[in-house]
Amino acid sequence: MLQARPRTRERITPQSAGGAAIAGASPGAILPYDYAASFQLSGRPGNLVEDVINISAEGVFVATAIGYGLEEERGRAMTVTPVADRPFVPGNIRLAEIPPDALIGGFRVNPAFESLVFASDPLVARREKTWSDQALPNEFTARVFQRLKPAEDISFLLSIIDSSTGREFQDEPTHNLASLGKSNGERPFRLLAQPFAFLPRSTIRLQIVERSEAVQGTLFIVLYGYKLLGAANCPEPVARSLQAAAARPLQAPERPSARIIPFDYVSRIPLSGQPGRIVEDEVSINVEGGFVNTAIGYGLAVEEQDVRLRLQAGDVNNGLVNLNLLSLNRFPPDAASDGFRIRPNFIRIAFTDDVRLTDQLPVDWADRVFERLNRPEDVSFRYTFFDTGTGRELQNQPIHNIAGLGSANGDRPFKNLARPMHFLPRSAIRVTLQEHFGRGTLFLVFQGYKMLGGLPPGGQR
Repeated sequence: MLQARPRTRERITPQSAGGAAIAGASPGAILPYDYAASFQLSGRPGNLVEDVINISAEGVFVATAIGYGLEEERGRAMTVTPVADRPFVPGNIRLAEIPPDALIGGFRVNPAFESLVFASDPLVARREKTWSDQALPNEFTARVFQRLKPAEDISFLLSIIDSSTGREFQDEPTHNLASLGKSNGERPFRLLAQPFAFLPRSTIRLQIVERSEAVQGTLFIVLYGYKLLGAANCPEPVARSLQAAAARPLQAPERPSARIIPFDYVSRIPLSGQPGRIVEDEVSINVEGGFVNTAIGYGLAVEEQDVRLRLQAGDVNNGLVNLNLLSLNRFPPDAASDGFRIRPNFIRIAFTDDVRLTDQLPVDWADRVFERLNRPEDVSFRYTFFDTGTGRELQNQPIHNIAGLGSANGDRPFKNLARPMHFLPRSAIRVTLQEHFGRGTLFLVFQGYKMLGGLPPGGQR
């Protein structure tokens, strides 16, 4: 998990037009916010897990939409079968000693064993690693490599209860596909028919009943909305009445203005593909004026998908390559870290009728048979956003990218914020990521518009 950041002092913002001052907070302070619940799935159908979301004492939270995503543990145990029952060098393992289903579905070096399999310094970039000549004990044959399970849709039953009112939000547990859509993020976030306000210090209890077998990982369910700050010290009837005023739709600029220009701030973060690695970036808001963030998008730019083999003279005989004798040290180390497989359209060429690797592959096809599993649509990470201008987090915990931002392949519309987020000049957006899967350059784009020569109207945050 990401390390919690100390809160800095809150900045006082001007009072918004048409809004009354609220005791104990900046007048008119409204900011987009996500509350997430996480569940550790065991892969046993019928298993019941639950989590509780605690609404902070800062103010009322108004939920407008709900979404979810699964941070799946795709690595599965895989055993290689060296010819001799003795210590082995991982780079000398031949393709014939790897299970055919792993070659077809994909496999990788277990991230926990990379320091033993590769020879370079762990602080060096992954592309610069080389295969190690260090021999490992024979019992490591079942631990050094992992089969990569294809990502699949999850199935579960969900129920939500508001503890402050004792109300349930469904008459019986509902199926995730029927209520929330696909788990890969392709369907837009489910908008609530009516925004619902949760009072400060209240709790939301969520229960999950697993239905998918052998699907393990962390499930995230996210309530999207906004926080109405400063309502914590109000009587409950007054706090509830604030919802109606805050829920009114925002007015867009009435006419084009030379002082308002569309603008994107971009966070560019290199991902190494090392699970658990934490990386940060700060996007500085320039002095020209405040920035109003209305939506967020993201995507991973990968370097290459092909696997270019490092063949030597002894690997080629009369223009043909025997795949059975091809050892792993002929593959780039970064491809073994990412995971690779035989391309689906080359399976009939790579295997004979008796499901054995061919010994007569034309050398011209050698660089086309395999592909990496480091694909943009499979990137997985947890993120947090922090506004340095006010010292506020924009979520209650690190959130998985599919659950909080949508699919990584661009099929889902950009995530529109429930309320625009106003960033002050000279402030910064701090982005913190915890990697899970995927290597390349991640682009996080904060979409919106810039207010030249002044602060956003009303100063609402």
